[in-house]
Amino acid sequence: MTEAQTVSVSVKDAAEIKAVLSSMQTAWNHHDMKAFCSYMTDDVEWVNVVGMWWRGKPQVFKAHDNMHKGMFKDRDLHEPETLTMRGIAHGVVVVTQIIPANGYTTPDGFKVPPSRNVLTETFVHRGGSWLIAEGHNTVIDERAQANDPGR
Repeated sequence: MTEAQTVSVSVKDAAEIKAVLSSMQTAWNHHDMKAFCSYMTDDVEWVNVVGMWWRGKPQVFKAHDNMHKGMFKDRDLHEPETLTMRGIAHGVVVVTQIIPANGYTTPDGFKVPPSRNVLTETFVHRGGSWLIAEGHNTVIDERAQANDPGR
């Protein structure tokens, strides 16, 4: 068995994907989940920071829209600290970002402090556009990071 080879991401593709990411951040910060989800495939799957697993654009939209009408109404994303792109096949790019975000208050009143999140998105090139087919968001546990056994 041979090890998987990465595929280079062209300057054009990288610029198009960065434009999508920027537009998604703007949509998030304006709490426009219709625009936010417009950059996803119809069969997108999304895992959020607490392990909720949504399948299909209607479910991903419904979950995000409900959260942005409530606990995320003041939660903004900030410019990524880190952004990497790795082509894994022709027309498939995995993007990993570290993104700072504002805190928020859960429906039961718990105040969640600002965080840094690792967001991994698998982009596919469909119909002339780069769209997210898979997303996974994880809150960085700073205390655990200090003791990372892989470093």
